[in-house]
Amino acid sequence: MLGDRWLPIWLVVGLCGVVVQFAKLLAYSVARRRFALAALGQSYGLPSLPGALLTCLAVLVGLRLGWGSSEFGFALILAVIQIHDSVKLGFASRRQRAVVYRLVESLDRNGPLRLRVADYLDPRTHHPAHVLVGMILGALFALAFGIEQG
Repeated sequence: MLGDRWLPIWLVVGLCGVVVQFAKLLAYSVARRRFALAALGQSYGLPSLPGALLTCLAVLVGLRLGWGSSEFGFALILAVIQIHDSVKLGFASRRQRAVVYRLVESLDRNGPLRLRVADYLDPRTHHPAHVLVGMILGALFALAFGIEQG
């Protein structure tokens, strides 16, 4: 029952991703007090790109096809699995980072192993707040741009 006045779901979700990445660029640039172009290419961090995309998709499908539709159920399950895994992986990653940091502290300060391991101390995962902010942005984006255009 999609009319010609609605933007396609894939386009709204894609635009949501672009907006989220530019919001991430802005947030990281302000926090670091310099232009953080690398933030455009990362899916982790604040806000969570996967959290925003899958929440946007679920809300769009719910709005357009109905909250009781099997398509919404599928989108919701996909979003819940991704969000659960992101948060669970983030907790595990932070615990692992703490252990690795303690091991690295015991190594020679300028040793080759310490320098190799230093890059692994960046967890490259989501904090639950990153996922929550991404979900809120995704839902708001779907509500703002996913409904029928007058």
